[in-house]
Amino acid sequence: MARHFSAAGVVQRYYCGGACDGRDDGAVQAMLQCQRVSDFLIAASYLSIPLELLYFASCADLAPLKWLLLQLASFAVLGGTTHLLAVFSHIHPHSSGLLLASTATKLLAALVSFATAVSLVIFIPRLIRAKLREALLRAKARQLDRDLGIVRRRVEATSRVVHMLTHHIRSSPPLDAHTILHTTMLHLVDALALHSCAVWMPGHDAGDDLHLVHQLSLRGKGPVSVVLGSQAPISMDDPDVADVMASEAAKVLRPGSALAMASSGGLQPRGAVAAIRIPMLKVSNFDGRKAPVASSFAILVLVLRNKQDGYTSSREWGRQDLEVMQVIADQVAVALSHAAVLEEWQAMRDKLAEQHRALLHAKQETMMATNGINNIQSAMCHGMRKPMYSIIGLLSMVSQVENMRPEQRLLADAIARTSTLSLALMNDVATETLTVDRRPFGLHSLIRETMSVAGCLAGCEGVGFSYQLENSLPAWVVGDETRVFHLLLQMVGALLTQQRSDAGRLLFSVSTCTAGQEDCIPAQPNLSPGCSICVKFQVTMERSTGCSQSPSRPVDSEISIMCKKIVQMMSGSMRSALDGETITLILQFQLQQSGVCRRTPLSVPRFDGLRILLADGDCMSQAVTQKLLEKLGCQVVSVSSGAHCLALMGSADSSFQLLFLDLDMDAFEVALLIRELRNRCWLLIVAALAVSVDDSVREMCRRSGINGLIQKPITLAALGAQLYRVIRN
Repeated sequence: MARHFSAAGVVQRYYCGGACDGRDDGAVQAMLQCQRVSDFLIAASYLSIPLELLYFASCADLAPLKWLLLQLASFAVLGGTTHLLAVFSHIHPHSSGLLLASTATKLLAALVSFATAVSLVIFIPRLIRAKLREALLRAKARQLDRDLGIVRRRVEATSRVVHMLTHHIRSSPPLDAHTILHTTMLHLVDALALHSCAVWMPGHDAGDDLHLVHQLSLRGKGPVSVVLGSQAPISMDDPDVADVMASEAAKVLRPGSALAMASSGGLQPRGAVAAIRIPMLKVSNFDGRKAPVASSFAILVLVLRNKQDGYTSSREWGRQDLEVMQVIADQVAVALSHAAVLEEWQAMRDKLAEQHRALLHAKQETMMATNGINNIQSAMCHGMRKPMYSIIGLLSMVSQVENMRPEQRLLADAIARTSTLSLALMNDVATETLTVDRRPFGLHSLIRETMSVAGCLAGCEGVGFSYQLENSLPAWVVGDETRVFHLLLQMVGALLTQQRSDAGRLLFSVSTCTAGQEDCIPAQPNLSPGCSICVKFQVTMERSTGCSQSPSRPVDSEISIMCKKIVQMMSGSMRSALDGETITLILQFQLQQSGVCRRTPLSVPRFDGLRILLADGDCMSQAVTQKLLEKLGCQVVSVSSGAHCLALMGSADSSFQLLFLDLDMDAFEVALLIRELRNRCWLLIVAALAVSVDDSVREMCRRSGINGLIQKPITLAALGAQLYRVIRN
């Protein structure tokens, strides 16, 4: 059998032979131990390299280098394995298995080493190119940082100049266009180191030449001096002017430019010249929906300083200076538009203040006129109520006469109804309200009284009168008889105002109709068909034969708004014919049984021998009330004031049994003072008021000790019923 020897074994035999020859055996053992430790450390280092490559490959995207990393990892593993086998060879020097494994491992390591070397030949140039690209990128990054710093410094400089200009423009009182332009040029000269600057503005008309309105120039080293309007105008057709007007950006003017020379006082400018347009916005340019478009532009001309002004070299307009100039021009445009708006607002404010003063004056005059009208209206209503109260009281006394003829009674009832209507209308005007009070009333009596009044009105106008009545009209219905009477008189009056010399006869007709028909009103859902009836009132002006002329104005214009509102509240219908000769009123009433409403009138009670003290400040009302009381059989003594009443009631010999007060609201105070008298605490007191009686009025009566209350107008029946109730209680 052939024998296998490892390198460690050969070395061991070599040194053993030397030892046998008498050499130092300890030195050999130390060398062998050093080799084992070295091989172990080399193997550990080689085997840790793949782990480090795996960790860094997971932390970064190394996909393009995965084959190279795989080769390096294989090389490290195989190299580490070779040294690890060498460690075991020192322990077992004569092992054939270790020799075979070491041989195979070294063979694979040689192949992997060769492949790795070839890959490095390809990879290293790529790595060098990547490093060069990285160096270029770093250089560009440094250049970008420098450019960014320059841009930031430019932005800071522009912001500083704009902030300074904005602060001075906004804090310059008063804020007008000339102050803004002067302040702008004053600070531009200092901020941009200018020799001079000028502002050119167009005239009032479109297409006019440009005029120099502001100019600032530096004279030596002294302060800035101002020269206004010292140059001739420049035409809008000038090439430089047209070039500046056509663009929003700042333009550097060419040498010899007419605009540049005119802005420098007619001389050749010392330094470079730049110009930019400034929009001149007005209030009319702002419509709130899109950006404002200026209708005219001004031109700002700036001239730089040069060697003659103390600079070492001539300056030129740079991009940063032009950008600053453009930003400042935008700020000046905003400030000018703000000044225009402020000026327009100030003018509008003055105008509105003047209008406000005029409105306050007109309001004061209107209030004074309204108060005067209300006072006059109250006085008129108060003055008209008293005669109406007296007339109604006298008519109630006349109606008790038994031997009156029918026409006399009809006339008295018609006058009483007309007076009641007048009172209702005055109450509507005073309270500014319109109500409908539905109560049972006699339809036949209403129609008779309406025909009586209409016949009188027609006779006064020289017009004949006739009527047509349907026999099936109900006797009693539920509704507001005063409002119906008002509507019927309004219809008669509207046609009588349209009469002419050829007018013939006024026809008044009343009939029934069925709700829901074409010529009637719709049926009301709250009224059943069997419990309601529709009544059609129609007034027609019949002209003479052969007359076909139309009225001078529409008859609808004669119908008051109040009447139309009443018809609407009563769910009725009022319309006129096309020829204006007929007015039709249709109303729906609720039926009332005759037995319920047609009751025998109660007899007026008598109070023979009842001693009454009457206190009334109105002579006419006092006389009528005294007649009414005497008609009831009372013994009446009248006084004209509350003080006289108190003096008379305080006397010891007064023997009055009842006190009747007609002093309006003073009646409560007089009654309270009378109740404080010890000998008059039992006296009966009745008060008459013109206001509506409600809970508050009743509470005032209770506190004042008033036993009875009667609401005006005072009628004989109402007065007798109230006295009867007070005496009985």
